Amino acid sequence: MEHIATISSKGQITLPAAYRRQLKLKAGDKISIVKHANSIEIKPSTYQQELDELRARIEKEVKAKGLWGKPWEEVRAVADAVREEEYRKKYGPRA
Repeated sequence: MEHIATISSKGQITLPAAYRRQLKLKAGDKISIVKHANSIEIKPSTYQQELDELRARIEKEVKAKGLWGKPWEEVRAVADAVREEEYRKKYGPRA
């Protein structure tokens, strides 16, 4: 089944309700958007994918600060900062 969606001036599209129900998607859920040569694929994001992305961000930050291979105690502050930033992006400030 194909559905035609319109892109808003803010770059937003609406996923049809039937698709959201079938995929059990609700407000606040994450989706993954993958670019192919001449198309995009939209699919539900998984916890493992989010965890892998977080690990990759932490690794990048740790390497950028020259802490790769250092004891965990030295690396932990960077990892905590990245994790906190991702939490705020997803859920907003902590209460």
